Amino acid sequence: MRPTLSYGRHRGPARLGCRKAAVALSLFQDQCGQWVIPLTRRPMTLSHHGGQICLPGGRIEANEPPIDAALREFEEELGVRATVIEYCGELRQQYVYASDNAVHALVFLIEPPQVPWAPDPAEVDEVLLLPIASLLDPKSRALMKMSKLVRFWAGPRTDRIEFWVPTIHWKEHTIWGATAMILDELAQILL
Repeated sequence: MRPTLSYGRHRGPARLGCRKAAVALSLFQDQCGQWVIPLTRRPMTLSHHGGQICLPGGRIEANEPPIDAALREFEEELGVRATVIEYCGELRQQYVYASDNAVHALVFLIEPPQVPWAPDPAEVDEVLLLPIASLLDPKSRALMKMSKLVRFWAGPRTDRIEFWVPTIHWKEHTIWGATAMILDELAQILL
């Protein structure tokens, strides 16, 4: 699963000096016994990734290991501390061109939360629980046509480019970008 304009975006090397971020792929069994991954829907008011479905995560602070950053961000965004059963490892780093972040994706098995989610309203509109079964369903994959306004180097002229991005569809939600690529990598490992 890769975007059609890939080099210099998610699959190209991260820019020297880019920001570092970490996300938590936290798997647990819900009350029905199905395995789920908590995701967040970001508020439309945010300048970066507004309205998108994301994994809990954010910037790695100075001298902070990625694993600590992922768990700290999980708690800050979802309002619940993750009780880690096992740290499973890290997926491939993704460079997110739009926000200039090299993202570390860390996988955890956690206990089901014992208290209700209390998401930070400044960062999270809604907590979503993506069933692993839905993630593994090949029918959930599709391509979505996107367009972006670009400015040419040689002057003030602008134009639109169109490109296709890989997506994961689940219920009424469309997951795309780095989150879709990270989730797809996890799915490939689990298959």
